[in-house]
Amino acid sequence: MRFTPATIAAVRGIELAPVASALPAGLPTEMLREVLVVYGDLASRTDAFNAVRVYGSSGRALPIGGPEAQSVLRGLRNGAPAAARFNGDLAAARALAQQTPPVTVAAPDSRAALELALRLQSISLRNSCSEEFGGYAPTSLETIVWQPSTDQHSSHYEGLVGGVRFSADYTVQHGWTIIIYAC
Repeated sequence: MRFTPATIAAVRGIELAPVASALPAGLPTEMLREVLVVYGDLASRTDAFNAVRVYGSSGRALPIGGPEAQSVLRGLRNGAPAAARFNGDLAAARALAQQTPPVTVAAPDSRAALELALRLQSISLRNSCSEEFGGYAPTSLETIVWQPSTDQHSSHYEGLVGGVRFSADYTVQHGWTIIIYAC
């Protein structure tokens, strides 16, 4: 198995940050779920190529039976279900968006903005922070549990997202800075 420089460049050019930054905070719950299903499909598919980024960039042939090629194939296999669902999931999100009244976008420092950022980062981490390479595309909203703390205020929160501990701080200069204690 060998990847051309053009293939490596195309894989490295895939970027989800513009997708994430285009998503407005404050969507109704079902619309948010549909949007995050599509984002999860994209994240799973994108991170399915991480083994190509890691092992394929050397330009040398990867023996099919070798561990590197097997990682590439595992990643592509992990991203396949999301690829198969993507068109249907996108159509469902579009249909719901057409039926949903206009929304008021939540302020960048709001808890709604933090919840969106937490869920996006959680999806991304679950797809990219291991050598599983993709495969995580949730179909329901990950639960967020807010931890009571005397230290929490409108710009600092702690809790669990999808059962994993997080800490988040907001500044006007940088927006939400989130640490999800995974990987």
